[in-house]
Amino acid sequence: MSWKTTTFEKEMFKYFEDENGKECDLYTDFISIRSSLFKDNFFDEIKGKEPHLSDHSSRHIQDVFDRAYKIIGDEQFRKFNVKEIYCLALMILFHDVGNIFGRKGHESVLNIAKVYNTYRANVGNYHNERRIISAGASAHSGKTKSGSRDTLRELHDDSLGSYKINMKELASILRFADELAEGKQRTCSFLIDKGMYDEESQIYHEYARITEIFIDQKLGRIALTYNIDIPLDMDEKAKENLKALLLFTFHRIHKLNEERIYTKHHSELLKVFKSVSIAFNFTKDNLPVDYSLGKIILEDSYPIPGEKNIVDDSDLLEFFKTKNIDYDIDKIIDSLS
Repeated sequence: MSWKTTTFEKEMFKYFEDENGKECDLYTDFISIRSSLFKDNFFDEIKGKEPHLSDHSSRHIQDVFDRAYKIIGDEQFRKFNVKEIYCLALMILFHDVGNIFGRKGHESVLNIAKVYNTYRANVGNYHNERRIISAGASAHSGKTKSGSRDTLRELHDDSLGSYKINMKELASILRFADELAEGKQRTCSFLIDKGMYDEESQIYHEYARITEIFIDQKLGRIALTYNIDIPLDMDEKAKENLKALLLFTFHRIHKLNEERIYTKHHSELLKVFKSVSIAFNFTKDNLPVDYSLGKIILEDSYPIPGEKNIVDDSDLLEFFKTKNIDYDIDKIIDSLS
């Protein structure tokens, strides 16, 4: 299998050529690093190390490239300097490499740097680049040294050669693109249906299978669509499974919306994304059912001091019901049954 060059990369290569000519070092350096990782089957080996994770292969990396480009948009792409685009591309390549050492702590700067040192030719000449890429890629998840999840706050502007690197901006785009890189492409329906993923991972794969994400940069919205197929005859086990999937999906929606609000706090470019729309479609044995669950839209809300935050399942369920009374999980299951 060959690497499928993404739109992000194509536009990046054009930018490099326009700025620095056909013999651009940024182009050759990026291709060298990407080829070294890909030809060594590095991304595919993550599956061997963590077989129950949703997909973290080269296909996921390409998906994050595509999501990042859609987030930035055609008109904004060249508002970054060439070194910033280059650094963002390397952050995307390296953001999940720490999974080769195991899922826990995969985002650590140390684990990312270890892999970078292996696949970066003449690594001793690129100390600044390694620091920038490791720090930016690390901020896509995890915690700070103080235990806070506010990883983007720790980043500060840096430089690569004579170019300024806006670390918070780049890391925010990576973090949001990674959050949006979800969907059927990250799982296998056969393994889900046969129960071949471990119990802890099963729900993540079920969520990936039902999820479609549309990025509308011009209208400043993220559209989430969930396509859920249920058995023709809903026994108690099927009801329990559906309830668990809906509750998990509500949690993931809330997390995605939190990431939207959080990342745009650190990014001028991401401020355009002002809402998340949610739609559910149901079928029974892959046939349409006479049941419609209305859309809801999560928008930036006016902050009211002292307003209760979502801290547990009951808060979450109440939050969705305030948006649309039909989003009562028990009511949904009764209607589908």
